[in-house]
Amino acid sequence: MELLLKAKLENIFKAKDFINKSSGEIESKGKWKVEFMERIESEDGFQTVIHNVSIPDDKIDQYRKKVGEEVTIPVKSFVNGRKVGYYGI
Repeated sequence: MELLLKAKLENIFKAKDFINKSSGEIESKGKWKVEFMERIESEDGFQTVIHNVSIPDDKIDQYRKKVGEEVTIPVKSFVNGRKVGYYGI
């Protein structure tokens, strides 16, 4: 199932490469990520949550000049523990 994530794009960054500590070799290259902030209201006030969504290398250029704007990104979801996460497709 494909979902559409629509939110204000706050930041774009490339995550660090994962390096094997014993061999010193790169096991996986760092992925490009887009960052969004979500403001959640509760009876005790507001909480700000930061969401990072990985984006395929070949699609990152379409978001570079849109920081500060509302964007729509096609994503898929996954569950990690008790939290739902998203990754760009």
